[in-house]
Amino acid sequence: MSTSYYRLKPPVTHLKLEAGEGHDRLRIWVNHALAGVLTLRKEETREFILGFADKNKSVMHVYWGGPERGIVVHAKEANLLDGMIVIPEYGEFLTVAELNALNGAKRKDGMPTELFGYEE
Repeated sequence: MSTSYYRLKPPVTHLKLEAGEGHDRLRIWVNHALAGVLTLRKEETREFILGFADKNKSVMHVYWGGPERGIVVHAKEANLLDGMIVIPEYGEFLTVAELNALNGAKRKDGMPTELFGYEE
């Protein structure tokens, strides 16, 4: 199992999601300035976030390295900024630093699972 992570489509430079009970608020920065806040129904958030992923710019790749190694995080570009937002095909998003922190993570029983839910 593996997952590719994509950079944001320009001119979007940052996203921040504030999850609510029935709705989510998505803050969007364009050219490093807050452009606005969208209120989205929970069931629309994932698809909306996917619209910000530049599918031509995969910058990181994550895969299972086996029970001894755990998650392997591979950067396809040098010098990615820790605060850079990356989006997988699942519609969530992380920063480069958050994704790098998962390197080597594994479940206690050594079995692979989806990326989210690994235990250190």
